[in-house]
Amino acid sequence: MIQKTIVPVFVIIALSINVYSQNPTEFFQCGDSIIDARDGETYSTVLIGEQCWMKENLNVGIIVSDFEQKDNQVIEKTCYSNDAANCGAYGGLYTWHEATQWGQNEQGICPDGWRLPSKDDWQILVSELGIEDAGQRMKVSKDHTPSWDGNNSSGFTAIPGGVGYENNFGRMDKWAVFWSSTSEDDNYAWFAQLDNFWYQAPPKYKTLYLGNHFVKENGFSVRCVR
Repeated sequence: MIQKTIVPVFVIIALSINVYSQNPTEFFQCGDSIIDARDGETYSTVLIGEQCWMKENLNVGIIVSDFEQKDNQVIEKTCYSNDAANCGAYGGLYTWHEATQWGQNEQGICPDGWRLPSKDDWQILVSELGIEDAGQRMKVSKDHTPSWDGNNSSGFTAIPGGVGYENNFGRMDKWAVFWSSTSEDDNYAWFAQLDNFWYQAPPKYKTLYLGNHFVKENGFSVRCVR
């Protein structure tokens, strides 16, 4: 009788441990750091309104040169100027196809429990931070490494990682462009763009611009939301 009573107790404990280990985001609170189980990369998070955002650009995947990212069920990234050190500093650059995992689902290449933000997600962020000042509040300041010309009062911590297309790269330290999951048509998708202060007077550099005129083959940064 004693043995029959003890055995079920051990079974229940083992099952409880398995459930916890298979659902690592169950006890997550925004502001906690997360570890991407796929590669061990750590990301900080920040609550902005009712949205939880990663504070760093995603940097998951196998490095491939010149955006030779293919539909092969393997996450692939390209580093600015094909220099692996730039992925470490700025995160990877991804085509829209790769970022969405070729349209597979809204999670795209984000970790479990996170998703690639939609056009609506970016619009909600703008509304929360204010149309006139959202960009300035998202960009890091001159004291951050790498530096920029914002104040980061939102905690979003946007950095100017530049963009790329095929074997061409440009606008590092001047642009941050992030994909959304929202497709416009077969060739174009929605994106969110931050620009540096290159006018003598604001306001353009202070805003977050949402557009749909860049082709899906461009290499942009990725932020994840939940």
